[in-house]
Amino acid sequence: MPINIAMAETLKEMRKKKGVSQEKLAEAIDSHQVYISEIENGKKIPSLLVLHKISIFFGIQMSEFIAALEAKL
Repeated sequence: MPINIAMAETLKEMRKKKGVSQEKLAEAIDSHQVYISEIENGKKIPSLLVLHKISIFFGIQMSEFIAALEAKL
């Protein structure tokens, strides 16, 4: 599986599991819903800064996010 698709699936699964919208996630990480959508559709890969903010939002370490992503590769 390509890394952009693994990233897309990982983020989408985590967001849905927490029960938050793309808009709420985007607001929490000082981003835009369109950017979250692009990540979840495999069109963009987040920077380390954005990945850090996403991890904080979900209450996990970046390494946990990466491990979930790597499990899909």
